[in-house]
Amino acid sequence: MMNTIHKKFITLLTLVIITSCGFHLRGMTEISFKTVSIEGKDLSFTKNLKKTLTSNKVAIVLPTENPELRIELLSEESEKRILSLSGQGLVREFEIFYRIRYRIKTPDSETWSQENILESRRDYTYSDSNVIGKEEEERQLNESMRIETITNLFNQIQLSKK
Repeated sequence: MMNTIHKKFITLLTLVIITSCGFHLRGMTEISFKTVSIEGKDLSFTKNLKKTLTSNKVAIVLPTENPELRIELLSEESEKRILSLSGQGLVREFEIFYRIRYRIKTPDSETWSQENILESRRDYTYSDSNVIGKEEEERQLNESMRIETITNLFNQIQLSKK
């Protein structure tokens, strides 16, 4: 009985310490603007970007409506490289890259910012005996890199507004 009370006390004490130090899970940075226009090329992650913006109560407007922030999407690239080979010359590992180029403009600036690049990279093993599974793994890794890129884009935008 004493042992159970001791464990509960330790658990409660740990929770109090964690919450009192300000610990919280990392999420999206709070956005300090309410309107944004997305210009340039329609990239594969543009739909997710718009969805994430609207879910954070940011209105997507036309550039002529004087948004608080303008984002111009310049390019998107995906690349896949062989990272290692087996002794028989078969691919063992791949490295995949996902990169976007963009620039921003605020109402108080007369010119666009310099071109910014966000890049995400993942490594994964490959096996000819499990082609379908490895293709699905690659698809999921590409999707996670797009989500990571959107999060990084938000963080960069937030820095530009400060």
